[in-house]
Amino acid sequence: MKTAFAHWENRIAPVFDTARRICVVESESGRIVRQTQETLPAELPVRKALRLMDLGIGVLVCGAISRPIHGLVAAYGIRVVPFVAGDLQEVIRAWLGGTLECGAFAMPGCFGRKGRRFGGRNENDPEEYAMKPGGRGMGGGRGQGRGQGGGRGQGPGGMRGGRMGGPRASGPAGFCVCPQCGKKEPHERGIPCVERKCPECGTLMARE
Repeated sequence: MKTAFAHWENRIAPVFDTARRICVVESESGRIVRQTQETLPAELPVRKALRLMDLGIGVLVCGAISRPIHGLVAAYGIRVVPFVAGDLQEVIRAWLGGTLECGAFAMPGCFGRKGRRFGGRNENDPEEYAMKPGGRGMGGGRGQGRGQGGGRGQGPGGMRGGRMGGPRASGPAGFCVCPQCGKKEPHERGIPCVERKCPECGTLMARE
């Protein structure tokens, strides 16, 4: 089995969305057979997912990850183990020893493993964010609206009530784009782009 560990300066990268380096560990019966360093593309998120698939990755171990990219990676059959923090080699040893998910390497204030909910939302909804710092959610937390109707909330800890500029930060409008042929289709509310196939070539689409 091949496991990818997203890292930065010998530690697990705090946010997978911007990570460029992964340590790929091929293991058998809890022992490392091969270990290599690989680079992820900086283009569309779907390119990262395709790169992981091309490398034959079965599991991705990472820090915080946005729900759209989490859903995209999972759509390619890759299991995601998010919200991990710590020294890269220590995390690898814990993974091989089966103790990684016991809590010692969990990011402070984050949760979501073993089927628990992310930020109070359904873990399987790929267009919501999968980050919950401070145990109160990001964006979905207790916003304090201003004015009548459309005031933006100020979440706990000084974070804005939006979704950190994610694909849904500007609302339901926008397009789904095919990373292969460039075909664009209007985004349909309630239907994640990562679940739609390009009508031209059949490739899974991504949110523009």
